[in-house]
Amino acid sequence: MAEAASPHLSLPSGLLELCALLGAPRDSLRSLEQVAYKKGVKHLSALLDPEVLSIFVPPFISKEDSQMAGANCGTLGKTRMRSLRKKREKPRPEQWKGLPGPPRAPEPEDVAVPGGVDLLTLPQLCFPGGVCVATEPKEDCVHFLVLTDVCGNRTYGVVAQYYRPLHDEYCFYNGKTHRECPGCFVPFAVCVVSRFPYYNSLKDCLSCLLALLKPCKDFEVDSHIKDFAAKLSLIPSPPPGPLHLVFNMKSLQIVLPARADPESPILDLDLHLPLLCFRPEKVLQILTCILTEQRIVFFSSDWALLTLVTECFMAYLYPLQWQHPFVPILSDQMLDFVMAPTSFLMGCHLDHFEEVSKEADGLVLINIDHGSITYSKSTDDNVDIPDVPLLAAQTFIQRDVKNHLNYEHRVFNSEEFLKTRAPGDHQFYKQVLDTYMFHSFLKARLNRRMDAFAQMDLDTQSEEDRINGMLLSPRRPTVEKRASRKSSHLHVTHRRMVVSMPNLQDIAMPELAPRNSSLRLTDTAGCRGSSAVLNVTPKSPYTFKIPEIHFPLESKCVQAYHAHFVSMLSEAMCFLAPDNSLLLARYLYLRGLVYLMQGQLLNALLDFQNLYKTDIRIFPTDLVKRTVESMSAPEWEGAEQAPELMRLISEILDKPHEASKLDDHVKKFKLPKKHMQLGDFMKRVQESGIVKDASIIHRLFEALTVGQEKQIDPETFKDFYNCWKETEAEAQEVSLPWLVMEHLDKNECVCKLSSSVKTNLGVGKIAMTQKRLFLLTEGRPGYLEISTFRNIEEVRRTTTTFLLRRIPTLKIRVASKKEVFEANLKTECDLWHLMVKEMWAGKKLADDHKDPHYVQQALTNVLLMDAVVGTLQSPGAIYAASKLSYFDKMSNEMPMTLPETTLETLKHKINPSAGEAFPQAVDVLLYTPGHLDPAEKVEDAHPKLWCALSEGKVTVFNASSWTIHQHSFKVGTAKVNCMVMADQNQVWVGSEDSVIYIINVHSMSCNKQLTAHCSSVTDLIVQDGQEAPSNVYSCSMDGMVLVWNVSTLQVTSRFQLPRGGLTSIRLHGGRLWCCTGNSIMVMKMNGSLHQELKIEENFKDTSTSFLAFQLLPEEEQLWAACAGRSEVYIWSLKDLAQPPQRVPLEDCSEINCMIRVKKQVWVGSRGLGQGTPKGKIYVIDAERKTVEKELVAHMDTVRTLCSAEDRYVLSGSGREEGKVAIWKGE
Repeated sequence: MAEAASPHLSLPSGLLELCALLGAPRDSLRSLEQVAYKKGVKHLSALLDPEVLSIFVPPFISKEDSQMAGANCGTLGKTRMRSLRKKREKPRPEQWKGLPGPPRAPEPEDVAVPGGVDLLTLPQLCFPGGVCVATEPKEDCVHFLVLTDVCGNRTYGVVAQYYRPLHDEYCFYNGKTHRECPGCFVPFAVCVVSRFPYYNSLKDCLSCLLALLKPCKDFEVDSHIKDFAAKLSLIPSPPPGPLHLVFNMKSLQIVLPARADPESPILDLDLHLPLLCFRPEKVLQILTCILTEQRIVFFSSDWALLTLVTECFMAYLYPLQWQHPFVPILSDQMLDFVMAPTSFLMGCHLDHFEEVSKEADGLVLINIDHGSITYSKSTDDNVDIPDVPLLAAQTFIQRDVKNHLNYEHRVFNSEEFLKTRAPGDHQFYKQVLDTYMFHSFLKARLNRRMDAFAQMDLDTQSEEDRINGMLLSPRRPTVEKRASRKSSHLHVTHRRMVVSMPNLQDIAMPELAPRNSSLRLTDTAGCRGSSAVLNVTPKSPYTFKIPEIHFPLESKCVQAYHAHFVSMLSEAMCFLAPDNSLLLARYLYLRGLVYLMQGQLLNALLDFQNLYKTDIRIFPTDLVKRTVESMSAPEWEGAEQAPELMRLISEILDKPHEASKLDDHVKKFKLPKKHMQLGDFMKRVQESGIVKDASIIHRLFEALTVGQEKQIDPETFKDFYNCWKETEAEAQEVSLPWLVMEHLDKNECVCKLSSSVKTNLGVGKIAMTQKRLFLLTEGRPGYLEISTFRNIEEVRRTTTTFLLRRIPTLKIRVASKKEVFEANLKTECDLWHLMVKEMWAGKKLADDHKDPHYVQQALTNVLLMDAVVGTLQSPGAIYAASKLSYFDKMSNEMPMTLPETTLETLKHKINPSAGEAFPQAVDVLLYTPGHLDPAEKVEDAHPKLWCALSEGKVTVFNASSWTIHQHSFKVGTAKVNCMVMADQNQVWVGSEDSVIYIINVHSMSCNKQLTAHCSSVTDLIVQDGQEAPSNVYSCSMDGMVLVWNVSTLQVTSRFQLPRGGLTSIRLHGGRLWCCTGNSIMVMKMNGSLHQELKIEENFKDTSTSFLAFQLLPEEEQLWAACAGRSEVYIWSLKDLAQPPQRVPLEDCSEINCMIRVKKQVWVGSRGLGQGTPKGKIYVIDAERKTVEKELVAHMDTVRTLCSAEDRYVLSGSGREEGKVAIWKGE
């Protein structure tokens, strides 16, 4: 029989922390009865002070009992319970001995009261109005408590009051026992204290207990409460997720709801309750008071309502959390708490309303019974509660805050956030932004916490928000957003029901993602701005019924309960569907918990190990750490027999050192006060949110320091910052008539507007978008197109003579138009000349390279030019601004047209590093097709492109529109080596840190990890079975190969290669082909060597090694590339001993990757292109073994290749460029 858990191991609390019986002191009742007896009073009524009569604290089985093997389950009196009976004086001890009933139990042992429970104040809270002895029995009543310790940790209490007649041991006089005193009823209270706010569940439990207590004798009360407390202490709280726990309490079935995720609150109360007590506008007003952290007091004549209503408002705040004192019930003796000078939220009985209103200053007084809100009479003029803005009432904190966060430097630009709000709402927002709760919310966002709020934000993100997330240019309202300001008409989008890659020929090359290029049904009307609502039917939760607990409660009975619990959980796991990892994780968590209660630490750790790779979100790190520290020597010996468990233990013990490095500070953006060198300037610009790209900031630094010392003074930075923000604000205020907006694309935005000028088309203002120039005519506002940037042929700055004056003029010659556009821009001419030429060059480069990112960079350069000229306001300002003319100079110095073959094959380019300070190398690419599954969201059904960047970052694109689907999330901190789609729901990622991370394709979160490898995971491949579930083969650098069952995440087979250096694997002909650098080994599935292709047998230079290989089964060929060689080698699978054929690659310096696409082999490398080192792709005909194409579109080496349905090939480049090219396959 297993021993009880180690006494040094602190187990998680069950449902109950403490149970107490409270009531009037017995001496007070005795004295009161004596007075009544002497005076002949038949009806007694009095108010007494309560006290704790008995306390019951788990564990209820003592250490000695747990070690009694084979002992019979005896009576409850023989079981050593952890309880405390209130000591009392007994003037006539003999009277107590003569009372009927069984012999008394031995004197109970002292108990340790859980933290957060103060026995001095608990009686006052259980009887907040005092103990009132009544002349007739009153109805049972329940109220709720929130107890907070000095560290701010909360525990929760549910109190049930009931009345009993004053009789039995309480009533004696002149040595005679009186069975009953007519007209005298005494209130008692049973208080259950729990770490979890299960208000409804515990209320139902107490109702069952009261049904037992009211008819029983006084000396039986403790026994019933002990049984009740012991049962609740053995019931665990459900782990976060969809599994609710169910147990029986007498005739009632009690349901314990689980929280949605580890960061969400437990909700076991009726959230609609405040809406029954207050009108909607009052609810918003109360929320405003809470959000601005006022001193708030709720009042009600019903004690239960005080806690329930205030807890509802706490739930409404989520994801914000109240950070100040929270005492929903104040007893009569605690009323002075409302004099506290800090923010608080408290509750009082309605009888004290006038008293509190007169005595305390600066309070918000909320009357639940009347549904009213008032203020302390002495400070009506001083309480300043702003009205709730309409926008905040609809959707308070969503992605608007996110737009003003700088994650790298942990900065929130509150001033810029306020500028996006209406001026009349500033008071409200200023007060909220200065609160502790909002500061905590910012910390969570900057830490990229993927809680329920973050998931909701991701799910409700509109397509426009995804597109804007890719842009480097500053925020400017698009035509679509301007139209939404003018009208709230419904946006209807034509949709197509297709699941495949898009025809990229149909995707034009606009500056933003193409319109109407969706691959699946997409209705963005409901996901737009503040009206984003998820139209998702909530799933019904699962339930698990806890086994019955049998009494009397001795060690043997508890062990039987635990054994039955484990058996039921194991049985439930057996009947689970193979792919139901969500429920499996909850069962593993519960079974591990029960194993700990049994003292089976090793079994518990094995379950937690499986939990770690099933759902890491609910992995109890602290509990596992405490368990490991409590292990005995034999248990350590057992753990050492499980290498994967030992690796997990090592990782857990090392985690605190990593956690301590986490910077949890949030800074507000402030203008500098000292001179700045380049490094400081770059940091300040990035913090301000103006631009993040380091190369652009470097050019900006050069522009602002032209002709002076290479440092920027605070005044210059302030002028530049203000000028930038002023132009940004002006762009927000530009009002475009409907007639004008009809001529523009929905994603276009007016980025620059000239002053009113004379042109050959009339008088008006020249407007620049990222796509075109047009004239906004004066008088009757109208639209006259000047040109798109694509159609410009020449831009010149000239002068025009007018009344003996020479006026600077801008001339633009446009293709297909005979007349040259002329504008007398006067002092603005030089700046507009620079800006138009930069946009023209950027657009040309974007068309030539099929990379719309260049247009965004050009637009950023143009707006920075404008800000530099506005900052310097000197004769040299134009020359300084010309330092930012990057693409114009590039086109003049080195025309960058791509080779014709490359242009024909290249379809599109995207930038996964958009928004980063520096380009990130694309280490691995993975394409996953879309699926028509009615259960999944529309966004999930799109095909996706997964891009693994440096340091474990993964960015996901919607492969139908090439827009960002998910901004980068982290899978560890090491380099990603491989990715594979194991099934429709999960992507596996192999990392340098030896971990396989499993990403849920719907939530885009990594909640599972596989830690069976001891060194870098280098490759992953999927084997699909016809009947059995698919398997995934993984390999690591040390030569270990593991075979995983995708459904169970268990290793079904493993073998070790004779040597290490294993970099890639392939399956063919029932054999596993392994590339180890020095050789390619053909392994049987039992791990034995079948055949080997050695490097030294084929090359005289043995210093080379195999870098990559591909198998072509139809041709029965093996293609391989070697280090330092500019050739591809081809062996016949029929006879590997024969010398290989060679395919030379011209101007190739190194080969990095290769893939097979239909009848071609694509080879990614670094080589010479147009005379300079660039990334090159060689397309080789597999039949003729000749190079068909040489493709040059990357500035850096091609690091990875992947195929998309054999229709397109995607290539990723190194960190000098960090982009992905999409190529048309043959």
